Amino acid sequence: MIKVTPNDKALVVNILAQSFDDNQSVNYIVKQDSKRIQRIRVLMDYSFEICSLFGAIYLSNDKKACALILFLDQKRTTLKSILLDLKLILFCVGWSGIKKTLSRESLIKKIQPKEKMYLYGS
Repeated sequence: MIKVTPNDKALVVNILAQSFDDNQSVNYIVKQDSKRIQRIRVLMDYSFEICSLFGAIYLSNDKKACALILFLDQKRTTLKSILLDLKLILFCVGWSGIKKTLSRESLIKKIQPKEKMYLYGS
């Protein structure tokens, strides 16, 4: 696995957008209109940025697969994370999708283990 650099962002977003195009969970969150595919790309861009800030991103050696890791214990609210959230609302889920997105996030948090689930080394 190769740790990504900012230069790898377009490749990672492409891999993720193609991989999650038919994903029910993604399509539940993403506003369903003529811009659905662009909205999925916005979601994947958001995921890349959030994991860059509070996690790690890797590409497979052949650069055909990727892994995004979010360290929940490191995630915090910053000006950049707020701006990313606003971009996600404006260009992906829409104002009408905020409630269902937050509700879904709340349900996920309820079942996530509270303890660290990873060992991290560089």
